[in-house]
Amino acid sequence: MARSPPVTAAMCPECLERRVRSDLAGSGLSFVHVISDSPLPFASSAVVQIASDGAEERNWSQKTYDFVLVALNGGKTFVDTKKCEKTPLEQPIIYTDDNRCEVQTDSSSGIEYTEDFQNSYSSNNQLLIVNTVTKLIPVYYSGRISISEIRELIASYMNLKVEENVISSLNLLCENKISGSAGLDFLNFVGFSAFDDLHPSGCVRHPNILPVLGVVESSDCCYMLHPKAPYTLENIMHYSPKALCSDWHIRFLMYQIISALAYLHDSGVHHGNLKPSTILMSDSLWPYLSISDIYHVRQNWGFERPKGSTPSSCCVAEDCSSRPIHTSFDLLSSLDWSSHFKRWWAGELSNYEYLLVLNKLAGRRWGDPAFHPVMPWVIDFTVRPDENSDIGWRDLTKSKWRLAKGDEQLDFTYSSSEVPHHVSDECLSELAVCSYKARRLSKTILRSAVRSVYEPNEYPSSMQRLYQWTPDECIPDFYSDPRIFVSLHSEMSDLALPSWVTSSEEFICLHRDALESDRVSQQLHHWIDITFGYKLDGEASVEAKNVMLPPSDPSRPKSIGRRQLFTTPHPKRHISTPHPSYHNKVESCARCQAKGSNSTTDVASNGFIPPDMLSQVDYLEEFEQATIFMELEHHLDPKYNYTDTSSCYCSSVKYPKSHISDQEMLQSDTVLSVVPDFDFGSYLECFECDNSSPMGYQELLPWKQKSCSVIEHHANDIFSIGCMLAEIYLRRPLFDASLLAAYRETGMLPGALNELPVHVGVLVESCIQREWKRRPSSKHLLDSPYFPPSVQAAYMFLAPLQLLCTSGDRLKYVAKLASEGTLKAMGEFSAEMCAPYCLPFVSSSLSDVDTESGLCLLKEFLKCLSVQATKQLILHIIQKILQAPEYSHLKVSLLQDSFVRELWKKLGKQTYIENVHPLVIANLCNSPNKIIASAASIVLIGSSEELGIPITIHQTILPLIHYFGKGLCADGIETLVRIGGLLGESFTVKQILPLLRNVILSCIDSSKVIKPEPQHSWNSFALIDGLSALEGLVSVLPVKAVLKELLQDQVCLHIKVLMLIHLDLRVIQVAATALVDLCLRIGPDNTAIYVLPHLKELFAELAFYHESSAVSLPSEGLKISKGNKSEPIKMESRIDLMFLLYPFLASYVGIEKLRECCSTWFLLEQSLQRLYNWKLEPFSEWSKTAENMKDPRSQSGNCIPSEVFPTELLFNGAGLSVSQSEITKTGWNVAVSRQGSRLEHGTSSDNLCSSTSGNQPWFWFPSPDSSWGTPDFLGRSSGLKDEFQWKIKASVLYSARAHPGALRSLAVHDDECTVFTGGVGPGFTGSIQRWQLPNMNCTSGYYGHEEVVNSICILSTTGKVASCDGTIHVWNGQTGKLIAAHTESSTSFPLQTASVEQANMLNQDALSGGILSNAFRGSLYTTMHYMSSEDKLVAGMGNGSIRFIDISQDRKLHLWKSDSAEISFSSLVSAICSCGSDKPRTGRLVDSSSWIAAGLSSGYCRLLDERSGKIIAVWRAHDGHITKLASPEDHLIVSSSLDKTLRIWDLRRKLETQSNIFRSHSDGIFDFSVWGQDLVSVSRNKISLTSLFRPTSEIGHQQLVLQNLYSTDRGVKSKNMSVLSTISVLPLSRLFVVGTEDGFLKICH
Repeated sequence: MARSPPVTAAMCPECLERRVRSDLAGSGLSFVHVISDSPLPFASSAVVQIASDGAEERNWSQKTYDFVLVALNGGKTFVDTKKCEKTPLEQPIIYTDDNRCEVQTDSSSGIEYTEDFQNSYSSNNQLLIVNTVTKLIPVYYSGRISISEIRELIASYMNLKVEENVISSLNLLCENKISGSAGLDFLNFVGFSAFDDLHPSGCVRHPNILPVLGVVESSDCCYMLHPKAPYTLENIMHYSPKALCSDWHIRFLMYQIISALAYLHDSGVHHGNLKPSTILMSDSLWPYLSISDIYHVRQNWGFERPKGSTPSSCCVAEDCSSRPIHTSFDLLSSLDWSSHFKRWWAGELSNYEYLLVLNKLAGRRWGDPAFHPVMPWVIDFTVRPDENSDIGWRDLTKSKWRLAKGDEQLDFTYSSSEVPHHVSDECLSELAVCSYKARRLSKTILRSAVRSVYEPNEYPSSMQRLYQWTPDECIPDFYSDPRIFVSLHSEMSDLALPSWVTSSEEFICLHRDALESDRVSQQLHHWIDITFGYKLDGEASVEAKNVMLPPSDPSRPKSIGRRQLFTTPHPKRHISTPHPSYHNKVESCARCQAKGSNSTTDVASNGFIPPDMLSQVDYLEEFEQATIFMELEHHLDPKYNYTDTSSCYCSSVKYPKSHISDQEMLQSDTVLSVVPDFDFGSYLECFECDNSSPMGYQELLPWKQKSCSVIEHHANDIFSIGCMLAEIYLRRPLFDASLLAAYRETGMLPGALNELPVHVGVLVESCIQREWKRRPSSKHLLDSPYFPPSVQAAYMFLAPLQLLCTSGDRLKYVAKLASEGTLKAMGEFSAEMCAPYCLPFVSSSLSDVDTESGLCLLKEFLKCLSVQATKQLILHIIQKILQAPEYSHLKVSLLQDSFVRELWKKLGKQTYIENVHPLVIANLCNSPNKIIASAASIVLIGSSEELGIPITIHQTILPLIHYFGKGLCADGIETLVRIGGLLGESFTVKQILPLLRNVILSCIDSSKVIKPEPQHSWNSFALIDGLSALEGLVSVLPVKAVLKELLQDQVCLHIKVLMLIHLDLRVIQVAATALVDLCLRIGPDNTAIYVLPHLKELFAELAFYHESSAVSLPSEGLKISKGNKSEPIKMESRIDLMFLLYPFLASYVGIEKLRECCSTWFLLEQSLQRLYNWKLEPFSEWSKTAENMKDPRSQSGNCIPSEVFPTELLFNGAGLSVSQSEITKTGWNVAVSRQGSRLEHGTSSDNLCSSTSGNQPWFWFPSPDSSWGTPDFLGRSSGLKDEFQWKIKASVLYSARAHPGALRSLAVHDDECTVFTGGVGPGFTGSIQRWQLPNMNCTSGYYGHEEVVNSICILSTTGKVASCDGTIHVWNGQTGKLIAAHTESSTSFPLQTASVEQANMLNQDALSGGILSNAFRGSLYTTMHYMSSEDKLVAGMGNGSIRFIDISQDRKLHLWKSDSAEISFSSLVSAICSCGSDKPRTGRLVDSSSWIAAGLSSGYCRLLDERSGKIIAVWRAHDGHITKLASPEDHLIVSSSLDKTLRIWDLRRKLETQSNIFRSHSDGIFDFSVWGQDLVSVSRNKISLTSLFRPTSEIGHQQLVLQNLYSTDRGVKSKNMSVLSTISVLPLSRLFVVGTEDGFLKICH
């Protein structure tokens, strides 16, 4: 029988820190906190990290790296420093039954070395540990501590060079090249078993085994160093269970754990310690098994006890100063809550110790300020605690937060918060812990946790002040450690004690007495309920004012949080702990030495209570309550091992000879002598998976029958796997001690097994078989049908990404694999599961070499992911790259035409415009890099033609104009001009010129007002940008258009600018050069007619300017001589304007014509000769000088020269793959050749006439009015809070007759160019028309309906359309061809008859015809809602039921029937919406599409769980028929009704008590449309606009502002009298369309 090893010992935090600092001094590692398995603060492992100051910070990365340092018992040096490869240490060690240790040195010869177990335990035990570690993982082993080697190991890990040989081998394998066996070994680990005879070399780590940096020796122990995992599976299950967001993720997690376990078993090692706390998790929730947690390694954690010492719970260090603090503790070695609770209830365990047990169960960690153990404050320190007095005692029935804040403030917080809550999410914050322990913590920690500037005087100076200052609870140190009052910092005073004590020791004694007092013992259960119990949740938390602030993102993993241990009230303590049993200084304690005369007190102090002092009935009742409580909370004692592993120490390397031979235990580590052939094609075939095949109960039964194990200890690990799998699904343990004992004895399975899904139950039952031989092996588990092919394929795809190598190497590998078609072979679902692991490698910091791989990976995922997955997984990465301020080659690559086209096609126009288009504009306007700006320019120019005029105006032109004055680059001006040239003369004249005119005129008006310098400068820059854009547009417009729009019947804008005397000279120069270009464009004759007359006043002012301003000589920069005409001219005085204009006009139009128009010509010419030495020159000579007049900004804004167009620069300089020939063939071409040739080759464009408006696309779109395009800084500095972002003008732009009868439904495509209308067709049948908005013509339709269509849904980007007239038709939106039809059998539902009252209701409803005429037939569909995220239709029915329809497979899914009592007319479903929108967003409170709301004709609304159909809430929403529901946010529902009201419902609050009504409509509200914060509703012939997101205090009963629609015919404005039936917003175009009862479709703005 195997004997247990000697018990190892741990150290207190102070001693362990001192020991680590001594042994590893100079290594760069700094101590953080201990890792303790006990409720007490004793440990043999600790978290350490790279020092953040000193030389290490300069030499290594400033990022903090955390490691775990584990002390292992034994320390005799017996090997030299070496890399553990092919060493004798890898030979197995076998402990026999007669206490002998056999070291197998040569399996072939059978030579053995044996020695007595007890005499050689230390060295052989260390040999066993090192052998285990080096057998399982490549690790550096050092026989002695070498600081330089430790630093080298850490540096190698931080630089990600540890496993670069493995990824290099894998990258070569992708090219069908083999270099060594590392890559093949790794693929063998993850499931590619092409080589059955290939054994691991021992140099490659399994991807789910935590890496070990090294093992080093000190004088009496070994230290194992490995990275610290941020989470454990226990953390995830307790604090963020939603992080395992689907059943697939659970399967994927378990597959990885079992894969690592299979690797251990293949290596001849069993784990023996599998449980959630030993499953380590990375940030991406990739699980790891740690070698240090393997049972026989874990049992050797600690330090060897000094000879002659007796085992105790205290620190093993002989000179430990904290030993007196913990000598009286009486906690059991195992964390058995039931036993500790019994002892506490009976008075055998102190309050302090029991609370430590609860803290450990809740996951709190000693020494970790972020999650420190918590204790209650029991006194307020104003007076000495006295049990006979009520003064100074804290009320334990209320939280400290409640006592500090007050009920009134907590009630206000709960009622006014967006997420109702009373308290924060933590009862003991990191700030509070560090403030409490400020005297003992380092300044570095205080600066990081409390305040960046260390200010010692700001920390509370006394205990009473500390108690009053904090709303947080206490820490154990104030009940046990007198050293906490003593400051280690000279500038910080000691923490002042209360006046009623003389020393810190006395305070600790009295404080602990207060905690253990009868008064506290009788109330402590209330505090436990608040902190750990049932008052953390539900109605009890509301009553206790203890509702916590929920996490912003429940799916984000957390390692800390509030764990609710108890779900029922905690029993009151029966007997208090006697004072001497917890006080360890009896001889110095007055209470212990006192001889009280009161016998009752003496008896109570000794813990004996005479029977006559207690009521036996009361005792029995309390005992029964405590027993029931223990039974209900049995989950706090989970069991994961079938057998007691403590009795089989080192059995993992002891095997029966019949089961496994010595030869099997030894695996050769030699390099392959003959490298096998590797077929990359065969490897790729492993990724092909068919997820359509069933993976359920029937498939698991045959697999279960084949299950068998050959090694008992391996089978025990499988038992642990089954327990963990069940716990993940159940969210509570499967076994506790009593259930496991009953199962082992009788075979009775736990009842919780029936709560598992059937297929999971089969797997769990197979894993927990009583007979260990019937349990499956780990490899057999991996082949289970429970794991679908997608899990196996995803594991093979992702495992190499966990290697410790650079992100560039991993990105190269995964991009190569993806480019070979693996993602496509895996399928859409598997690709979506893999994306979160792969896409984080793609960032703006990628090098030019890695950019190609990053772009390739993005494109491959873009092809394989669904639209919804693309929005959630890829979109934010692209946004982050485009938002990066620095230049990156990847950003330029993303701005390629080809990639943007793919992205647009995938996301749809609306999502692209909302999320990507603004970033493209920002890169054009704000980027300092010419290449990026040019790339963005091409995207904007190319997209403008497909966007259409309304969207181009609002989403491209206006944003560019709003950048005027804000540093808009030359490419931005040029883009504006090129878009105008591409879309034609009509667009430029009708849309862009009015906007520019508005800007320039606004700037002119603003410049006349005295404003602060920043605003004045912005005004000047805006004028420069506006004039530069105007100059460019002049160059692309015909002369007639220029004359008509800029010169005829008006003063030229350029001259208006020049007339401003106090304007910045830079603006004056730009205006002058622009005027010169304008004159050159229109010719000398037109210049003389339209320009010269308006310059008379300007020249008159300039003729006398030098006299009034005392100017005698001009600047040297304007002296132009024959030899320096190439030098640029820069104005330095307003008088220079004379030289810029007069000589040019004299040469261009002739001196005689100029003098005729200028009465002051003599003074001007005299000044020019005197100041500039001017003489009349021919125009050809002057034109050379005129080139130097242009400001550099003005030159870049001129778009005539082709060499300044950015396309050529971009294609030749940025390495884009799209050729010029290809670009001109697409709809995205920038129209350089078309527009440029028309303008550059001849003047025929002058004679072009604009066609009639009716033949032009978007002919109905109006020109902008004077309020458009004004830069932000020219308006108010801040707008009114209630000002709408979108001001409706209620003007009808165009009206077309869509249907002979009423138009009942509308659906707008997200491109905002296509509208589907449903209404009454010929013969009163239903018809649907497809309208193209650019030309307002009907291109096609669908005419298969027999009844009036009541609902239309455009089905994502598939081109399908669904329409409903009682039957749902799915048809092709382009061709009108029917694809599928769905109807319900009338025999499935009883036929309802209408009462007279109901019939009258129908007759009174003006809109009831067609929608409700057949509603009494419960089998008919009454409304539809499309869930784009799941590609499903949700259809409401006349009997109140709801049907789901799968669009992709054209089949009906489940049906949710209403209660039979509700099957009547009043319960028909009239409106449906689902949870929020499918827009990507972070910080969601609930998952997308997790609920469905159904509005009923009775005015009631139902909220149902989308996954189960369970009714979440039912409430009376309106007093009449609900006409529409919408959900603009996950927690909001907007409803309208025929009761004339709109209502907004916040699902986070009580629905019945909400007052959020919008009134004012005089008739029922037939329809509304939501966009962003705006809501537009229609009732009769009126519309109203309101905001959804007003402050809660402003909502209440709001009055809507109603507006009539107006149309203008030949200048006459008339009111629309048609009854409006439906409305839909075109948000990107800032338009809306309405349908009317007389069949018209109207476009409005």
